[in-house]
Amino acid sequence: MGWIIAFAVILAPSLIGLTFAVRTARRVGKAEREMRALDARPGWQRIERGKDGEEWAGYAGHFPWLLRTWHGTTVTGPLGDHQVTVTRRYEQISRRDDQHWLIVCFDLRGSGPNLRLERHWSAAELNLTFSKDLPYLPMSDDSAGTAERFYASDLPKQLVRSAGPAVSFRENEACFVYPLSEVVDMDKLLEELAGLLPDLAALAREDEADST
Repeated sequence: MGWIIAFAVILAPSLIGLTFAVRTARRVGKAEREMRALDARPGWQRIERGKDGEEWAGYAGHFPWLLRTWHGTTVTGPLGDHQVTVTRRYEQISRRDDQHWLIVCFDLRGSGPNLRLERHWSAAELNLTFSKDLPYLPMSDDSAGTAERFYASDLPKQLVRSAGPAVSFRENEACFVYPLSEVVDMDKLLEELAGLLPDLAALAREDEADST
């Protein structure tokens, strides 16, 4: 009996890693199918690498740490009044494990103020930390005022219900990034994010007004 227990203890980390890898593969496969479904919609298209090897990197000004990741599938098309681009990227975090990211960027009309809503995992990429009791770290020209207005609104709950993305408003774009494991339904996700844009833009405008 003792050798059975010892063998199980030795195998446990491998089995856990294998289970995680299988779940990740399933999520990636599901995301790929949903992105192909988006590509099949009228007005949507898949963005491929050009002859020069360049790839779409519209997220770089929002989350430059994602530049270290590798290119996956990218599709773009209309969603309501917006043009939206959805891309999957990945990086190897160990010999057995890959981290996959889903990035959703909306083109906005006109130029707007800057606003960031960092999650714990995205703040860590900037060497920042904040209270574990809070889901977001708001950042702007008036971060204290932004945090007060943000947490007095329904936006924290709404964002967490939408799988809790990190958020960046910059110039004429809004960009959201997720660990792919948090995404369950792509269509629902895109509709929810589009529905949040007016409230997020209003928060950003309030911050701009208070900083002038």
